[in-house]
Amino acid sequence: MKMRKTDEFSSVFRLRCLGGGGGLDVLAAPNGLDHARLGLIIPKKVVATAVGRNRIKRLLREVFRLRQKELAGLDVVFRLKGRLAEVNLLKMADNGLPRALDCVMKRTAVDNPGSNPIQ
Repeated sequence: MKMRKTDEFSSVFRLRCLGGGGGLDVLAAPNGLDHARLGLIIPKKVVATAVGRNRIKRLLREVFRLRQKELAGLDVVFRLKGRLAEVNLLKMADNGLPRALDCVMKRTAVDNPGSNPIQ
């Protein structure tokens, strides 16, 4: 369920379906699989300690886990761009996922009218 290769991340960045805002980007793209995959980008420049980065990863994985069923067939990338309080991080992640999903639906519907890209 994890994205690890550069090509997997590149395909998500290429589609440019973006949700979130402020210090967190939520990107999504169809992956052609029957399950969702998660990619996390938490730079050392934003969160200096490994403990802090791991905590943020844990929180974002939980947000993903709770919405995993509705995200089937998508690659999702959380990219942290600025330091955020945990409450704000969770709100941005939770609000950004539906916006990114809507963007994917609109973009893929334009490319393939009449088909459902997610399932």
